[in-house]
Amino acid sequence: MKWLLVLSAVLVAFTNAQDTCYYESVQGCNSPIANDDLVNCNAVFSGFAKNVGVLQRYANHQIEKSFEYLLLSANFGTFVKNRPGFEKQFRSLSDKSWSNGIELIKHITKRGGAHDFTITSSNKTEKKQILDLNELNALALTLDYEKTLALEAHHIHEKYSHAKHPTEYDPEIAHFIEEEFIEDQASTIRKLSGYTNDLKKLLKEYKDTNDVSLSLYLFDEYLGKQE
Repeated sequence: MKWLLVLSAVLVAFTNAQDTCYYESVQGCNSPIANDDLVNCNAVFSGFAKNVGVLQRYANHQIEKSFEYLLLSANFGTFVKNRPGFEKQFRSLSDKSWSNGIELIKHITKRGGAHDFTITSSNKTEKKQILDLNELNALALTLDYEKTLALEAHHIHEKYSHAKHPTEYDPEIAHFIEEEFIEDQASTIRKLSGYTNDLKKLLKEYKDTNDVSLSLYLFDEYLGKQE
Protein backbone atom coordinates (compact mmCIF):
# COMPACT_ATOMS: atom_id res chain seq x y z
CA MET A 1 0.00 0.00 0.00
CA LYS A 2 2.87 2.30 0.85
CA TRP A 3 4.43 1.91 -2.61
CA LEU A 4 1.07 2.79 -4.19
CA LEU A 5 0.97 6.08 -2.29
CA VAL A 6 4.52 6.89 -3.35
CA LEU A 7 3.70 6.10 -7.00
CA SER A 8 0.60 8.29 -6.83
CA ALA A 9 2.63 11.17 -5.42
CA VAL A 10 5.19 10.82 -8.23
CA LEU A 11 2.47 10.78 -10.89
CA VAL A 12 0.82 13.87 -9.41
CA ALA A 13 4.14 15.71 -9.34
CA PHE A 14 4.82 14.69 -12.94
CA THR A 15 1.46 15.79 -14.30
CA ASN A 16 1.76 19.14 -12.51
CA ALA A 17 5.28 19.81 -13.81
CA GLN A 18 5.18 22.77 -16.17
CA ASP A 19 8.00 21.46 -18.37
CA THR A 20 6.07 18.41 -19.57
CA CYS A 21 4.19 17.83 -22.81
CA TYR A 22 1.10 16.71 -20.88
CA TYR A 23 0.95 19.92 -18.85
CA GLU A 24 1.27 22.07 -21.98
CA SER A 25 -1.45 20.13 -23.82
CA VAL A 26 -3.86 20.44 -20.86
CA GLN A 27 -3.14 24.13 -20.46
CA GLY A 28 -3.56 24.67 -24.18
CA CYS A 29 -6.98 23.00 -24.17
CA ASN A 30 -8.20 24.81 -21.06
CA SER A 31 -6.85 28.22 -21.95
CA PRO A 32 -9.30 30.68 -23.58
CA ILE A 33 -6.43 31.74 -25.82
CA ALA A 34 -5.21 28.64 -27.63
CA ASN A 35 -1.46 28.13 -27.66
CA ASP A 36 -0.24 26.04 -30.58
CA ASP A 37 3.39 25.98 -29.41
CA LEU A 38 3.85 22.77 -27.45
CA VAL A 39 7.49 23.39 -26.64
CA ASN A 40 8.04 20.23 -24.61
CA CYS A 41 6.24 17.88 -27.00
CA ASN A 42 9.40 16.80 -28.80
CA ALA A 43 11.88 13.90 -28.99
CA VAL A 44 14.47 15.56 -26.74
CA PHE A 45 15.23 13.74 -23.49
CA SER A 46 18.09 12.76 -21.18
CA GLY A 47 21.41 14.58 -21.76
CA PHE A 48 21.13 14.97 -25.53
CA ALA A 49 20.44 18.71 -25.62
CA LYS A 50 23.28 19.63 -23.25
CA ASN A 51 26.05 18.54 -25.62
CA VAL A 52 24.33 18.58 -29.00
CA GLY A 53 26.89 21.13 -30.16
CA VAL A 54 29.69 18.55 -30.09
CA LEU A 55 27.63 16.25 -32.31
CA GLN A 56 26.97 19.06 -34.77
CA ARG A 57 30.66 19.96 -34.95
CA TYR A 58 31.62 16.33 -35.44
CA ALA A 59 29.16 15.92 -38.30
CA ASN A 60 30.58 19.04 -39.95
CA HIS A 61 34.15 17.78 -39.49
CA GLN A 62 33.18 14.53 -41.20
CA ILE A 63 31.69 16.43 -44.14
CA GLU A 64 34.73 18.71 -44.38
CA LYS A 65 37.12 15.76 -44.38
CA SER A 66 34.99 14.11 -47.06
CA PHE A 67 35.66 17.03 -49.41
CA GLU A 68 39.39 16.97 -48.61
CA TYR A 69 39.60 13.24 -49.31
CA LEU A 70 37.68 13.83 -52.54
CA LEU A 71 40.22 16.50 -53.49
CA LEU A 72 43.04 14.01 -52.88
CA SER A 73 41.24 11.40 -54.94
CA ALA A 74 40.77 13.78 -57.86
CA ASN A 75 44.41 14.85 -57.62
CA PHE A 76 45.70 11.28 -57.98
CA GLY A 77 43.18 10.55 -60.71
CA THR A 78 44.60 13.12 -63.14
CA PHE A 79 46.49 12.06 -66.26
CA VAL A 80 49.63 13.61 -64.73
CA LYS A 81 49.81 11.42 -61.60
CA ASN A 82 47.64 8.57 -62.89
CA ARG A 83 47.37 6.60 -59.65
CA PRO A 84 44.00 4.81 -59.87
CA GLY A 85 44.72 2.76 -56.73
CA PHE A 86 45.33 5.84 -54.60
CA GLU A 87 42.36 7.53 -56.27
CA LYS A 88 40.13 4.60 -55.28
CA GLN A 89 41.31 4.55 -51.66
CA PHE A 90 40.84 8.29 -51.12
CA ARG A 91 37.43 8.25 -52.80
CA SER A 92 36.40 5.42 -50.49
CA LEU A 93 37.49 7.48 -47.47
CA SER A 94 35.56 10.45 -48.87
CA ASP A 95 32.39 8.39 -49.29
CA LYS A 96 32.72 6.98 -45.77
CA SER A 97 33.20 10.41 -44.17
CA TRP A 98 30.24 11.80 -46.10
CA SER A 99 28.06 8.87 -45.01
CA ASN A 100 29.19 9.31 -41.40
CA GLY A 101 28.29 12.99 -41.47
CA ILE A 102 24.84 12.28 -42.90
CA GLU A 103 24.18 9.54 -40.32
CA LEU A 104 25.12 11.92 -37.51
CA ILE A 105 22.77 14.58 -38.85
CA LYS A 106 19.95 12.01 -39.11
CA HIS A 107 20.58 10.94 -35.53
CA ILE A 108 20.56 14.53 -34.28
CA THR A 109 17.15 15.11 -35.88
CA LYS A 110 15.90 11.73 -34.63
CA ARG A 111 16.63 12.86 -31.08
CA GLY A 112 14.70 16.08 -31.60
CA GLY A 113 17.56 18.41 -32.51
CA ALA A 114 18.33 20.54 -35.54
CA HIS A 115 21.64 20.62 -37.35
CA ASP A 116 23.87 23.66 -37.71
CA PHE A 117 25.68 23.43 -41.06
CA THR A 118 28.21 26.14 -40.24
CA ILE A 119 31.56 24.70 -41.36
CA THR A 120 34.86 26.45 -40.77
CA SER A 121 36.64 25.84 -44.04
CA SER A 122 40.36 25.19 -44.21
CA ASN A 123 42.45 28.03 -45.61
CA LYS A 124 43.72 28.14 -49.17
CA THR A 125 47.27 27.24 -48.15
CA GLU A 126 46.10 23.93 -46.72
CA LYS A 127 44.10 23.18 -49.87
CA LYS A 128 47.16 23.94 -52.01
CA GLN A 129 49.29 21.66 -49.84
CA ILE A 130 46.83 18.83 -50.44
CA LEU A 131 47.26 19.21 -54.19
CA ASP A 132 51.06 19.13 -53.81
CA LEU A 133 51.21 15.92 -51.79
CA ASN A 134 53.03 12.87 -53.09
CA GLU A 135 51.80 9.33 -52.49
CA LEU A 136 53.51 8.75 -49.13
CA ASN A 137 52.63 12.18 -47.72
CA ALA A 138 49.00 11.76 -48.79
CA LEU A 139 48.71 8.46 -46.91
CA ALA A 140 50.37 10.00 -43.85
CA LEU A 141 47.99 12.96 -43.91
CA THR A 142 44.88 10.78 -44.15
CA LEU A 143 46.17 8.64 -41.26
CA ASP A 144 46.48 11.80 -39.14
CA TYR A 145 42.99 12.91 -40.21
CA GLU A 146 41.46 9.58 -39.22
CA LYS A 147 43.20 9.63 -35.85
CA THR A 148 41.84 13.13 -35.23
CA LEU A 149 38.30 12.02 -36.09
CA ALA A 150 38.66 8.94 -33.89
CA LEU A 151 39.85 10.98 -30.90
CA GLU A 152 36.92 13.33 -31.39
CA ALA A 153 34.54 10.35 -31.33
CA HIS A 154 36.17 9.13 -28.09
CA HIS A 155 35.71 12.59 -26.59
CA ILE A 156 32.00 12.61 -27.48
CA HIS A 157 31.56 9.09 -26.09
CA GLU A 158 33.20 10.15 -22.83
CA LYS A 159 31.05 13.27 -22.56
CA TYR A 160 27.80 11.33 -22.81
CA SER A 161 28.75 8.10 -21.02
CA HIS A 162 30.77 9.45 -18.07
CA ALA A 163 28.88 12.66 -17.35
CA LYS A 164 28.56 13.42 -13.64
CA HIS A 165 25.31 15.35 -13.99
CA PRO A 166 22.04 13.66 -15.11
CA THR A 167 21.32 16.45 -17.60
CA GLU A 168 24.50 15.55 -19.52
CA TYR A 169 24.38 11.73 -19.31
CA ASP A 170 22.98 9.97 -22.39
CA PRO A 171 23.85 6.27 -22.90
CA GLU A 172 21.94 6.11 -26.20
CA ILE A 173 24.24 8.67 -27.84
CA ALA A 174 27.31 6.95 -26.37
CA HIS A 175 26.12 3.62 -27.78
CA PHE A 176 25.46 5.15 -31.20
CA ILE A 177 28.96 6.66 -31.39
CA GLU A 178 30.57 3.42 -30.23
CA GLU A 179 28.63 1.23 -32.62
CA GLU A 180 28.74 3.42 -35.72
CA PHE A 181 32.19 5.03 -35.46
CA ILE A 182 34.72 3.84 -32.91
CA GLU A 183 35.21 0.21 -33.98
CA ASP A 184 35.30 1.02 -37.70
CA GLN A 185 37.76 3.88 -37.12
CA ALA A 186 40.20 1.54 -35.39
CA SER A 187 40.16 -0.72 -38.46
CA THR A 188 40.66 2.21 -40.85
CA ILE A 189 43.57 3.57 -38.83
CA ARG A 190 45.21 0.15 -38.76
CA LYS A 191 44.81 -0.17 -42.53
CA LEU A 192 46.21 3.29 -43.30
CA SER A 193 49.13 2.86 -40.92
CA GLY A 194 49.98 -0.41 -42.69
CA TYR A 195 49.84 1.23 -46.12
CA THR A 196 51.99 4.14 -44.97
CA ASN A 197 54.70 1.97 -43.41
CA ASP A 198 54.75 -0.50 -46.30
CA LEU A 199 55.19 2.25 -48.86
CA LYS A 200 57.86 3.96 -46.74
CA LYS A 201 59.89 0.73 -46.55
CA LEU A 202 59.44 0.11 -50.26
CA LEU A 203 60.66 3.59 -51.20
CA LYS A 204 63.57 3.40 -48.77
CA GLU A 205 64.70 0.07 -50.18
CA TYR A 206 64.82 1.35 -53.76
CA LYS A 207 65.70 5.02 -53.23
CA ASP A 208 69.23 4.60 -54.60
CA THR A 209 68.07 2.76 -57.70
CA ASN A 210 65.86 3.54 -60.65
CA ASP A 211 63.08 1.28 -59.36
CA VAL A 212 61.20 3.89 -57.29
CA SER A 213 58.72 4.62 -60.09
CA LEU A 214 58.14 0.91 -60.63
CA SER A 215 57.66 0.43 -56.87
CA LEU A 216 55.04 3.19 -56.79
CA TYR A 217 53.31 1.70 -59.81
CA LEU A 218 53.13 -1.77 -58.24
CA PHE A 219 51.99 -0.37 -54.88
CA ASP A 220 49.27 1.61 -56.66
CA GLU A 221 48.11 -1.58 -58.38
CA TYR A 222 48.05 -3.28 -54.97
CA LEU A 223 45.87 -0.48 -53.51
CA GLY A 224 43.50 -0.80 -56.44
CA LYS A 225 42.80 -4.40 -55.45
CA GLN A 226 42.06 -3.54 -51.80
CA GLU A 227 38.59 -2.78 -50.46
